Amino acid sequence: MKFSLSGRIIEVDYKYCQMDVGQFGELAKQAGYDAVELRRTQINAETTPDEVRQMAEALAGSGIGVSRIPAGSVKDAESLKALGKFADMAKELGCPYLAVGYEEIPWIQKAADFLKERGLAIVIQVHTGGPFETPELALKTLKEINRDNFGLMYDPANVHEKDIDYIQPIEQLADHLFILSVQDIARAESEAETVWEHEGRRYKKHLFGAPGGLDFPGVFDALKKINFDGYVTVIEPISDLMNNLDLAGYVCRQLKQMTSRE
Repeated sequence: MKFSLSGRIIEVDYKYCQMDVGQFGELAKQAGYDAVELRRTQINAETTPDEVRQMAEALAGSGIGVSRIPAGSVKDAESLKALGKFADMAKELGCPYLAVGYEEIPWIQKAADFLKERGLAIVIQVHTGGPFETPELALKTLKEINRDNFGLMYDPANVHEKDIDYIQPIEQLADHLFILSVQDIARAESEAETVWEHEGRRYKKHLFGAPGGLDFPGVFDALKKINFDGYVTVIEPISDLMNNLDLAGYVCRQLKQMTSRE
């Protein structure tokens, strides 16, 4: 398994990041990661080729890879053509995966075929709402898409929000899991501003690895059983418990202990 750190840990209100990509790469490397995942606030349709080259040089200088970058939704011929720019960005960065917006199956198939010719793949996060929120629905959708370079970023926290088992689906979805998404949550009883509600249940962010959160050791045991060797991407947001570097390093150390990489 390779550990990746999402730009979410330095992203403020989904609007901007607290440091540039080069600095973020240095933070990730110092914290113990192998790669970074970039957000739309870091790389997008407005990013120029020169800026991408500068990112690639800075990240290479830190010895850090790129696990996934965002791309636009593909829903017509024009947006499929626009996917070419994101593919060029991914190739420049040595990034294997793109997060392509899901609209309709025929167009996501065309997007997957387009990217396969360039040695790239689509990875979509398992999330509440949409065609991948439960294992059964995800398998149905994946069967309809039927592309071997289309896979999932499995997120136990989002599955947990559906109040269903988030460990057992790992075996069900084994052939389609490209990335594991790591963020920890716990059930909440209060109505504090930091608590959110889903289908009548309340949740809150939780310090990764602390008692009372998700059973990530169980998640990694399940991943080992299917011989998972993809990216494990930490998508924890900015925390009020510790600063960015401390949080990134803390979670990475926890992950390495759980996966016996230390």
